[in-house]
Amino acid sequence: MKLKILILPFRMIGKIFSMIINFILLSIVYFIGIGLTSIIAKSIFKKHFLDIKGSNNWINIENKSKKLEDYERMY
Repeated sequence: MKLKILILPFRMIGKIFSMIINFILLSIVYFIGIGLTSIIAKSIFKKHFLDIKGSNNWINIENKSKKLEDYERMY
């Protein structure tokens, strides 16, 4: 019974340390992985991943020649 009282604070300290260390390690891995990939792609391959100024996949539908009855039983 006395040991359980001593174990509880150490367990809480261990959980806090593990959360801090996991956050630091995952942040380092993320910034190295994503950062280096972005730098290499921009400098060597001239690739910009979030460049949305180009064309898109939307289709402009300006031809309204179909009647409403054509859409009634499509399947």
